Amino acid sequence: MATVDKPRIHYIDFMKGLCILFIVVSHTDSTIFALLGKNLNFTLESFRIPMYYFISGIFFKTYEGLNDFVRKKVNNIIVPLVFFYLASFVFHWLGQYLPPAQHFYGDFSWSMLWDPLYKRQWDCNVPLWFLVSLFEVNVIYYLLHKYLPNIWMIALIAIALSVLGYFLSMNQVAVPLVLDTAFVGLPYFILGSIVKRNGGLITRAIDRWGWIALLIVLVTIYPFAQDINIVQQRLPNYFYLYLVPPVSILALFWACKRLPYIPVINYIGRYSIVVLCTHYPLIRPIHRAIKTLWLQSGILPKFHISIVSVLAIIALELLLIKLLTRYLPYFTAQKEMFSPGWHIGFMPPKMK
Repeated sequence: MATVDKPRIHYIDFMKGLCILFIVVSHTDSTIFALLGKNLNFTLESFRIPMYYFISGIFFKTYEGLNDFVRKKVNNIIVPLVFFYLASFVFHWLGQYLPPAQHFYGDFSWSMLWDPLYKRQWDCNVPLWFLVSLFEVNVIYYLLHKYLPNIWMIALIAIALSVLGYFLSMNQVAVPLVLDTAFVGLPYFILGSIVKRNGGLITRAIDRWGWIALLIVLVTIYPFAQDINIVQQRLPNYFYLYLVPPVSILALFWACKRLPYIPVINYIGRYSIVVLCTHYPLIRPIHRAIKTLWLQSGILPKFHISIVSVLAIIALELLLIKLLTRYLPYFTAQKEMFSPGWHIGFMPPKMK
């Protein structure tokens, strides 16, 4: 059964598109941000990953009970995760047959297949850790929402879990399936749910002041911005972690509410899961190709090669979005792999 198309919220797509582009740039060469200031990368980290938890919280639904909720999340998160991880694994396997100079992904090992189950840093397609964490956050919040009597109890347990996640990160405790990242990200997810419940998606006249608010927030936090890398367990102090990112996220959310549809960024944002799942394996071969073509000829300095690499990756992502969503809709969360009753969606129904 195909998923039903729903009206898009353009500014949400813009937020996702903007942040996934920041992630692509950061993974390609984070020093690009240094061109605009030494603290810019840390400033952007205040909402880059936390914002995705926030947006997922905005669209939280209980559906028809736990079974249906899990089915939806498996379709939208786990199916793309498994597919793109296995695809990355195959690329690593094929890479071992290339000449040594083209070993973009390093040495191959069959143990890579099990990396997500027990390793902190995977050798295949590292950014997919976020889908594991996002699935866990959704399930945790569903259970809190279903079995706790009121928002205060939910808040209390969420704070306790965030403290636990923070403790694990600060002590470099490697938890299976990056569960600590889910604990750390849970408050941002709940913030998104609260914003939705209190009418935050409604556009109001006051929203025209959002860009001023965002500018004030960014200028304020820039001088003392700190590193926030949830998966690598590099976190600032606890109060910074749950004060500055939420304020930054809300300011960006407010600023974007009156934006019109902005073609490339909104398009990328709408299919941000494709970009998240595919950009990382592209970085090394594209960067190597551009370096070979231009650096040796002296046409471009080293820094400009990184910029050209980013532009090339973005251009290729636009093509991949078109192809993958059209020809592999079940693996890119465009159609449901598992229909109600956990029937395989692309299999013909049985004749009675």
